[in-house]
Amino acid sequence: MLPGGDAQMLGLPSTTEVGRRIPKEAFYGRLKVSAALRQSFIDDVERFTVANSIKTSTTGIPDGERVHEVLVVEVALKARRVPEEVLALVAQANPHKLLFACTFNDEVRLAVMLKGIAVGEWRSVEDASLTLKATSMDGVWDSIASQVAYGDTGSETATVDERFAADARLKALREELAKTEARGRKERQLARKNALFDQVQELKRQIAAIEEGR
Repeated sequence: MLPGGDAQMLGLPSTTEVGRRIPKEAFYGRLKVSAALRQSFIDDVERFTVANSIKTSTTGIPDGERVHEVLVVEVALKARRVPEEVLALVAQANPHKLLFACTFNDEVRLAVMLKGIAVGEWRSVEDASLTLKATSMDGVWDSIASQVAYGDTGSETATVDERFAADARLKALREELAKTEARGRKERQLARKNALFDQVQELKRQIAAIEEGR
C-alpha cells in the first residue's frame, strides 16, 4: 500500500485523488479515428474520470527514471465489455502511464497499455486493490502493470515492458514453429526437408533461450 491517507479506490490513499471528468469528445473529437472507433466511444463508454494521480508530490515516493506519474482513469462502461481499441487510443494520446479501471455496476476490470493492451479479470469493486512497490515511480508502474498483465507484483530481472515484449516474441516464434513443423511433415524433397528441420531446431533454441531468461 502507498503511505499517507485512507484507502480509497483500489486501496489508494486520499492524497492521490483527483476526480476530474474528461468529456469523451476530448478524445474522438480531436484525434483522427475511424467511424467504428468513434462509435465505440459513444456506445461503449459512459464517461472517463481521472480518479487518481500517483506521483512524488502526492505519495512521497521518489521519482523514477522512466516513469514520473501514473494516472488512474475510471472508465464507466455501458455494458460488461471492455473496448480495448478505445483504451489503446486514449493511452497512446497521453504522455503519462495510465491504469484503466473499467467499471460496470459493482465490478471493475483493470487494463494497462504496454506494447498492446493488457486486461485483467473482472473483480468486485470492493475487493479490488493494488500492492505497490514504493521504491520509485518506476517500481510503482512495474508493480501495477505486472498485477494486471501477470497477476504478480513484478520481476526482479526485467521490467514489465520487457516481459510483455518477450511474451509477444514467444508467441510469434511458437506460431512460426508450428507452421515450419507442418511444412516439414508435408515436404518430400530431402534437401528441403532437412532445411526445414534445421529451421525447426533453431526456432526451438530461440524459444528455449527466451523461456530460460524469464
